[in-house]
Amino acid sequence: MTGRLFDTHAITDFLGRVAPLSGDALHEAFVCAALEGGGRFHVPAEGRAVLTLYRITASGPTEAKAIAAWITHARETVADTAAEADALPAYP
Repeated sequence: MTGRLFDTHAITDFLGRVAPLSGDALHEAFVCAALEGGGRFHVPAEGRAVLTLYRITASGPTEAKAIAAWITHARETVADTAAEADALPAYP
């Protein structure tokens, strides 16, 4: 179990909105989401870019790789959360 509460609906909606985007449009969508949603997109002059949105954190050697890693991690998180919910006993 993840031990963290995730808003899977918000994550799924965001993934749907960014799916058709690429390049600058994709980057802008992530920067705006971080600014508007209390997330974090830290890109030091040298080093790893770090992105946190919807309580999911990912990093990469570039902004584009951090975004790609976040998308992968977000998809896994939604799938894992759904599987955990399915494994819960039915409420009588």
